Amino acid sequence: MRIQRNVEQLLRKLGLTTNEMKIYLLLLSQGPLTAKEISEFSGVPFSKVYLVLKNLENKGWITSIRERPIKYIAYSPTKAIRQAKVQREREWEEAAAKLIPILQPIYDARAVSEKPDVWIVHGEENVSSKALDLILKAETELLMAIHVEMNTLLKKTAEILENYLYRPLTMKVLIQKDLIDSVKSLIRYGVRLRYRDNLYGGGVISDTKEAMILLDENGRINTAIWSTHRSLILLAKLYFDRLWETSKAVEVA
Repeated sequence: MRIQRNVEQLLRKLGLTTNEMKIYLLLLSQGPLTAKEISEFSGVPFSKVYLVLKNLENKGWITSIRERPIKYIAYSPTKAIRQAKVQREREWEEAAAKLIPILQPIYDARAVSEKPDVWIVHGEENVSSKALDLILKAETELLMAIHVEMNTLLKKTAEILENYLYRPLTMKVLIQKDLIDSVKSLIRYGVRLRYRDNLYGGGVISDTKEAMILLDENGRINTAIWSTHRSLILLAKLYFDRLWETSKAVEVA
């Protein structure tokens, strides 16, 4: 079976091997077939055909009809691609959950000692960009305290979480009460949300490696202090944890 080059490239991006493509496209066009018929029509050797069929079933592209002899049928492309996406995301999450505890200590144990930095960040757009950088780099824990409206930051945070759900990330967001409606959408991504009636100042802490303190200037955040200084980060985390313990959970309506 000849496969168009552009179709082959796209199916390969979705995780199919050449033999899996041949069989899926065959079943898509011909309907239910037995393993013997699939081998004959697709050119996949009979000694390999059952393994390929099993892989396609596991990936969510086809299913089997339990009759004698057993026949195989393709799911619609819409259903197959949706199921394949869910399966690959699950595999990513499982692999990430196993790999990170193994590889992270290697990274953390590097002998090179880095000099801690302290920067002053000016401008609301620059502050938001730096905060998003901390969010993107967070691998295990992200703590955020937001006390004034920052539309760019909140919107981009949701986009990041939607595209990086495979990370085993614990994320806590503490907000001032009047910002509840602005951040409720984050709950769908597993973010833990709490609020306080009043919150003075804010910040972002990424993996206890970087911290940024947000400074309020007349209800706007135009300046922030970013640092990799461990003592400063631990102090910021201690303050955040104290506030978190005495705050209220955001209820999902």
